[in-house]
Amino acid sequence: MKFSEIVGKQDVINRLLQSVHDKRISHAQLFAGYEGHTGLALAMAYAAFIHCENPSLTDSCGVCRSCIKHRKMTHPDLHYAYPVFSGKSKPSKSTDFLTQWREAVLTNPYLDVNQWYEALGSDSKQGFMSVEESSDIQRKLSLKPYEADYKILIVWLPEKMRVDASNKLLKILEEPPEKTLFILVSEHREQLLSTILSRTQLIKIPLLTVSEIAEGIMSKMRVDAVKARRIA
Repeated sequence: MKFSEIVGKQDVINRLLQSVHDKRISHAQLFAGYEGHTGLALAMAYAAFIHCENPSLTDSCGVCRSCIKHRKMTHPDLHYAYPVFSGKSKPSKSTDFLTQWREAVLTNPYLDVNQWYEALGSDSKQGFMSVEESSDIQRKLSLKPYEADYKILIVWLPEKMRVDASNKLLKILEEPPEKTLFILVSEHREQLLSTILSRTQLIKIPLLTVSEIAEGIMSKMRVDAVKARRIA
């Protein structure tokens, strides 16, 4: 994912770019908005830019070894955590559903939670992140980076963490491994523990404006301005 592929959000993108240029990347950031706020796509583009071997001033190159791996969601120093369903014999973790996650996000980087549950074949169950998920995060982040300077963890919908999982994540945020970046992408930040909120840098992701939606429709669907505006 590249910043140039994201519709709108230029103010947010500029802020993220500046943090890298100034070498002031906060180790824990909260991308907070509402359903459809493109936080996941922004987090992925941000991670790709940080890992890129030949970035421009405004975007990742898209063609280096790192960018190719980001494009396939296979970069060894980028990890994900997201809500899943518990298994019959043992608690489930994100890594147990990595194939489904890659397929769902590569198909639609703007997916919402209901689309994700549908991809998992849910029968109206609610996904969550267990304490085992936090333990797995701790294990993965304790390892040294394989290829990049930073290990990056994107936690999609951290509000789906159970209390014991949130408390364990909090401990990692308080004492993060060196050169580790946490990006929490939330749609309901009011449901997060106040202690987690206080330890993350807030990045507010506004909803797309009608004009931004129209511009995106025109660029991606090649329709005229009047029709694009009507659709938006």
